[in-house]
Amino acid sequence: MYADHSIPHAAGQIIVGVYFIWMGLKNIKLWGMNVNRIKAQGLPAVPCLLLGFTIQFTGAILLLADWHTSVGAILLMVFTVLASGLHHRFWQMEDPMIRTYHFLLMTNNMCIFGGLLLLV
Repeated sequence: MYADHSIPHAAGQIIVGVYFIWMGLKNIKLWGMNVNRIKAQGLPAVPCLLLGFTIQFTGAILLLADWHTSVGAILLMVFTVLASGLHHRFWQMEDPMIRTYHFLLMTNNMCIFGGLLLLV
């Protein structure tokens, strides 16, 4: 594991993997809030969340295990795009502070997407 990586490459890969595990666990704790958000989009909440968490944790574990890293990064890229589109629709928010907060989250996710591209 990580034998052919430079120290910054290995550290970055581990940080990204841990980030997605951490955020996944946080979002499981916020299950009810996430169910309500997905239902508000007119989607079946539980299947969407279970699929999302499966993609998120699988991708993160592949990165951390340094096994099929490209597949893990692609899974996390798909997850990031889908989650951003469902949860951070800043253009639909009327409160300026909430809109700005979700805009920042969306741009943060774009940066994470860019980091994942480097792992592919």
